[in-house]
Amino acid sequence: MDQHITSIMGTTWRFAGRFGVAFLLIVSVTSCARSNMDDLEQFVKETKLKFAGQVESLPAVRPYESYEYGASDMRDPFRSSVSLVKTIAITHVSNGLLPNSVRRKEELEQFELDSLTMVGLLVKEGQNWAIVKAPGGNVARVREGNYVGRNHGKILKISETKIEVKEIVADGLGGWIERPNTLGLKQ
Repeated sequence: MDQHITSIMGTTWRFAGRFGVAFLLIVSVTSCARSNMDDLEQFVKETKLKFAGQVESLPAVRPYESYEYGASDMRDPFRSSVSLVKTIAITHVSNGLLPNSVRRKEELEQFELDSLTMVGLLVKEGQNWAIVKAPGGNVARVREGNYVGRNHGKILKISETKIEVKEIVADGLGGWIERPNTLGLKQ
């Protein structure tokens, strides 16, 4: 029986020893974690003191003031006024200038005049021919009387340095006006 008691006591001491080691390990880890928390709490307190400030108060809200539109007796700007159109039609006197809409369009009339460039001059049988470069790199040969540009531009004169063009553009009142323009030689 003494052996049995000794064996039970040994098992109890071993169990208690293991439990004690585990208990001591848990207590030491908890105390380490607690000491780290103390440092963190101290840092937070110091930071709050260092960066403490005041928030500006919100600006006062002004009450809404209604506005009554008082132009009800005036003309509506979003509707056409027949009398205004009649006045413009009466004051505009046609000068008789019209672009030729039945002639066949030439190749260089599909481009804006400022996108075309004179790149050279060719004289053939006493006639000046200009070499014109269009967007995309296409090159065309033109002479006096040909048309260029989208505004019905007729070539009047070709010299060594430029092409003189007369365009016919809308005047904004339902009529047409002539506008001189030039294409310069690209250096």
